[in-house]
Amino acid sequence: MREYLTKQHKQRISEAHRGLAIRSEVREKISAKMKGRKLSDNTKRKMSEARKGRKLTPEHKRKISEAMRRYRKIKRSVGDTLQIKDQNV
Repeated sequence: MREYLTKQHKQRISEAHRGLAIRSEVREKISAKMKGRKLSDNTKRKMSEARKGRKLTPEHKRKISEAMRRYRKIKRSVGDTLQIKDQNV
């Protein structure tokens, strides 16, 4: 069977597209199309395996920690509000 694009040709195409910026409208269309998409269990497993073993920089760990603190704070305040509403009923 004949291969239409050689490895060298594919490499040249790849290099030509590197560094090109995607317009914001196109980015939004891609984002909208991907939202709500269901991933198979197999795909989720592969994504998980690909991320395992990666080392995070101290700065990245700090940012994750700060984000989780904000998330927990919001979650607690929403939970308190829900409990108060339930008690009044």
